[in-house]
Amino acid sequence: MDWKPLQRGLQCVCFVLAAWTAGLIVVQSAPHARVELISLQTTLHPGSDLQLGIHFILEPGWHIYWINPGDSGQPPSFKWQLAPGFSAGEIQWPRPERMQSSAELTDYGYHDEALLMVPIHAPQFINNEQLRGLRFAVEAKWLVCREVCIPEHANLELLLHSGAIKENSATAKLFADAEKLLPIAMPQGWKAEAESRKEHFLLTIAANRQLTKAVFFPLEPGQIDNPAPQTLQATTHGAKITLKKSDLLLKPITVLRGVLVIPGGPAYWIEAPVRQPIQ
Repeated sequence: MDWKPLQRGLQCVCFVLAAWTAGLIVVQSAPHARVELISLQTTLHPGSDLQLGIHFILEPGWHIYWINPGDSGQPPSFKWQLAPGFSAGEIQWPRPERMQSSAELTDYGYHDEALLMVPIHAPQFINNEQLRGLRFAVEAKWLVCREVCIPEHANLELLLHSGAIKENSATAKLFADAEKLLPIAMPQGWKAEAESRKEHFLLTIAANRQLTKAVFFPLEPGQIDNPAPQTLQATTHGAKITLKKSDLLLKPITVLRGVLVIPGGPAYWIEAPVRQPIQ
């Protein structure tokens, strides 16, 4: 992709309208990202969920942020404009990447391309006027960073019609690939717990196999020292991961929440009860 036409300043924002089977889609290009609102379905059915997504295609070298951005930045935010009776669910965050720009700073986010999916809940009944076409609009705001961070925004919209639900072949692969990156629940029989020590948390994962590689991404900021190396000790049935505590952590926590990413494998949601040291 040639990014030169996009690098004329923050005030130069281009809109491209493209017709597709679902109706009308607005694609917006900002200086360092191309952003669009897309749908997994070409039509919707009353009472069913609709899967929409904000698709970011980033200029090489630039990134956006995860729900916990790490030591700097902020995650994308979406403000929806929906027809009466419709409601938007929570953003479904794919597993993040660890981005260490210096020995003092580590961020969590996405390079190159990211699809942030959001379920839209449809009402049980849709009136005749809505049947002719439903407009879904969102104001997206995000921070895009390289050596510097730039706030960007886009106003995106999409038109869909009511009818028998049909998958949109133009976007199906994007959604399928994004689904594979979503963290999932730990397998049955796995268990996570943490021990609070003076300067570290010891996160123990009891699994049905040995884990030789894994990276923990904390869901809450200010709990672990993001740039500090994570030391993993493989065990016969799982692993123990040593996480340095953050200097910002001023009081004990009862649960350590986050995502455990196994390179080449899945990512798991972790909720590890924290055992406090014996006084």
